[in-house]
Amino acid sequence: MRLFRLYSELGDMYLVSYEQSNNSLDKIKIGDKNYEVKYLGPGNRENEYLFEINGKKYYVFIESDGTLIFNHQDFLRLDKVTEIPIKGEERVEEIIRGKEGEIVSPLFGRVVKIRVKEGDAVNKGQPLLSIEAMKAETVISSPIGGIVQKILIKEGQGVKKGDILIVIK
Repeated sequence: MRLFRLYSELGDMYLVSYEQSNNSLDKIKIGDKNYEVKYLGPGNRENEYLFEINGKKYYVFIESDGTLIFNHQDFLRLDKVTEIPIKGEERVEEIIRGKEGEIVSPLFGRVVKIRVKEGDAVNKGQPLLSIEAMKAETVISSPIGGIVQKILIKEGQGVKKGDILIVIK
C-alpha cells in the first residue's frame, strides 16, 4: 500500500491511499470514500488514459501543468503530490491521525511573525504565525488544540504552498 498527499491549486489537501491488487483492480481511498479502479489502456489522444472507476468508464487527460480532466468536462488541478512513507505494518488510519497536527502553508509567501514557540500549549483557533504574500498578511491559526512539538520555519523564511510549518500534538 502507498499513501499520498495531494494538494489542489485551491489549497485543498487530500490524503489518498492506493493499494495495487493482482487482478488489475486497484483500490483507492480518499477520505472515507472507496474506489475500485481498473486501467483499461490509452485514450484517443496523447496523455489521455481510459479507466473504469466503480464500474463507470472515464477518460482522464493529464495536462502538463498538473490538471486532470475527466470525461472532457470535470477537472482538478493538482499543485503538488507527495508520497508519505509507511513503516512496517502501520495502518492508514494511524498514519493519517499522526498527520493531523501538521500545519501546512496555504499559500506562497514569507513568514513575517511566529507567535508561538516549541512546548507552548495552543487552543483551536489560536494564531500561530503570519505569512506575507503580495503585501497582504495572512494569519495562520491552529486547527486543533495541543502542544507545539516542532517549528520548522523561521521568521523571514520563504515558504511554498503545502510546506509543513508547525507540528502540534
